[in-house]
Amino acid sequence: MVRLVSYLIANMIATLVVGSLSEQRLVRYESRTAVLIFALILGVLNAYIKPVLRILTLPLTCLTFGLFSLVLNTGLFALAAWLTPGMEITFWGAVFGSIIVSVASGIIFSVLDEK
Repeated sequence: MVRLVSYLIANMIATLVVGSLSEQRLVRYESRTAVLIFALILGVLNAYIKPVLRILTLPLTCLTFGLFSLVLNTGLFALAAWLTPGMEITFWGAVFGSIIVSVASGIIFSVLDEK
């Protein structure tokens, strides 16, 4: 549960940061509820589906020295945006968003660790 909450907070941070970062509007959202729904969807994907995908793609991740992990994170970020009504995202928005989500969730999860 702590992992899901940390992903939820990190996803909201990433969406708002990437959405306001550039003039090109890498991420567009209609309302704050769309951001919340997006964060919830991406939090569920990261908490429950990402570990399974990480195990399945482990050989490819090892062959690319971990760079395929960025591809996996970008794909999940774009999938969550596609599933969320009122969200539009560009390719570079998904890349930057996945990087910010990875960093922010790592920091938040280390602070809110269950141990």
